[in-house]
Amino acid sequence: MKTKKNRIALFFFLSLFLAPALPAWAEDTVLSLKERIIDIQNKGDLGFRNFTLCKNIITYGQYIPYPDNKVKTGSTIFFYYEPENVYTDRRNGIYHVWYTQSIIVRDADGKVLLKSEEILNFNHQAIAPVLDLYAKNSLNLGKVSPGTYQFEAILHDKLRNAEAKTTYTFEVVP
Repeated sequence: MKTKKNRIALFFFLSLFLAPALPAWAEDTVLSLKERIIDIQNKGDLGFRNFTLCKNIITYGQYIPYPDNKVKTGSTIFFYYEPENVYTDRRNGIYHVWYTQSIIVRDADGKVLLKSEEILNFNHQAIAPVLDLYAKNSLNLGKVSPGTYQFEAILHDKLRNAEAKTTYTFEVVP
């Protein structure tokens, strides 16, 4: 019984002195991993990941996709994506990420129906890096005639002066 009490007392004693050191160690490890991720992203090509036509978008990685590329006239559709390899500037302990996004909607003949420059502007500065970025676009189809359309998204990395494009073809049905 005395040995069990001694072990419990030793556990609590060590917990009091070692527990505060563990979070600092863990925090340093996590921060160094984040720095390595930023280094990799800063060297990679700007792009789009998981560009998806959705019925609804909840948050990062959580959305309700359409089963195919067919949408009904009059509906509002959403496009979910995760910007890939957006440049992170690091200065004086501040992490800076800045990207914008433009869109172009075309009909089946390639005629531009809608062009919006920099409809999204994400300019974020903080003392902690942002690694999990996502964006969403909405498009109200209103009285759009049935047919095939293209949604083009253009991502502009303002700090690296880079651009990436992706196009999604969808069909409006009655």
